[in-house]
Amino acid sequence: MKNRSVTLIAVCLCLLNATAGVTSDLKMWYDKPAGNWMREALPIGNGRLGGMIFGGTAKEHIQFNEDSLWIGDESDTGAYQAFGDLFIELSDPGSHSKDTGSSDRSRSSPYRRELDLARGVHTITYKEKGVSFKREYFASNPDQVLVFRLTADKKGMYSGIVTLTDMHKGQISARGNKITLEGSLAGYTYGKGSNSRKKNIKYNIALDYEAQVLVLNEGGSVKATSGRITFEHADSLTILLVADTDYLNERAKGWKGEHPHEKLEQQLKFTAKKSYNDLLKAHIADYKSLFDRCVLDIGSSTEEKKKLPTDQRLAAYKRDGSDHDFEELIFQYARYLMISSSRPGGMPANLQGLWNMSNSPPWRSDYHTDVNIQMNYWFTDHANLSECFLPLAEWVHSIREVRKAETKATFNTRGWISHAENGIFGGSTWKWSKGDAAWVAQNLWDHYAYTQVTRSTWKHAPIRS
Repeated sequence: MKNRSVTLIAVCLCLLNATAGVTSDLKMWYDKPAGNWMREALPIGNGRLGGMIFGGTAKEHIQFNEDSLWIGDESDTGAYQAFGDLFIELSDPGSHSKDTGSSDRSRSSPYRRELDLARGVHTITYKEKGVSFKREYFASNPDQVLVFRLTADKKGMYSGIVTLTDMHKGQISARGNKITLEGSLAGYTYGKGSNSRKKNIKYNIALDYEAQVLVLNEGGSVKATSGRITFEHADSLTILLVADTDYLNERAKGWKGEHPHEKLEQQLKFTAKKSYNDLLKAHIADYKSLFDRCVLDIGSSTEEKKKLPTDQRLAAYKRDGSDHDFEELIFQYARYLMISSSRPGGMPANLQGLWNMSNSPPWRSDYHTDVNIQMNYWFTDHANLSECFLPLAEWVHSIREVRKAETKATFNTRGWISHAENGIFGGSTWKWSKGDAAWVAQNLWDHYAYTQVTRSTWKHAPIRS
């Protein structure tokens, strides 16, 4: 009964489209850099692009993803792929970039790494040799770019190297203040899980991909050397990252559109003309238009617990379970993850949302229709995030004809079903999951019943045919 009451309170408060603001400090924070991708790094995302932030002081590591970077075809699910890594190696304050280290400097103190759920902004602050350093990172949906801003309270403190790595051995080049990474997924296959006994796996679809990084400096100098960017004695840095593939969610066009190069060029050119403050303002306004719709207040917590870093606070909660503000934080974190991994025009949230560090991820980091994809979206309308539901409807529509063809060939009947594992090209593997189409259709119906909005969801009806 208690759990049902909490759920009812949450739903009612979300329906109010609250204007009073948040009721507690919605920040997840830590007093040291992340060492583990899954348990410690913090995510940012704009629905399509995502990054995992580690926050090292001497060497920042940002592992990034783009939601259409998939291998597979209409016969095999394939797998969601990791895109690459951005590294920012920093010299000791005021020193030359050749002195850049690869490990965190233990004397950097005090250190704070936080994710502000109310603004969708990741911030890192620390002091070193009497200099205060600050970094702000966010994933902008309006500008379709990952933004990384590094500042200090003293001029000329930033020297170091920016490098970009690729998970698929693409070509990396640097010119001026920009790094470009481009490649193809041709020849890459998934050979684990339900494919572990298959031999000579080949896919008849291979996406092309590209990422670009632009390094903007205030003060000092920037130059390209050997596929990377070197910066000397900069007062501040703004680093912009864009990435995309040639995926197109239209089977009739072979699932592929134009190469992303020109689009990325234009995105960077347009974004670079804006000030950092304008980029940040646009991001926060867009993000808060979704996030601020829902407030959950189920009680308060002691000031002592509120002051704990999130990892320590979680440990304390496991011991006694008496931290209502922490429960509110986790509820809002779920909303943050949905906003960050599922926005109109992109792919739906997969088994890992948007974030993935492996080319052979667990369960392919796919769309499991035996319950997982349905569960991902059960709460979106109740949490007042109805727009975030739309990528699921678009995906179901895009793969339907592929599923109908295999269903007809196997069972000689109309309609469609899937195997439990599903990808972005309609390929489906592992065991048949009979009834899953109806289960997903229930999500679509529930969305319509909740919102009474026919756009997108019902342009695809009848979903069963």
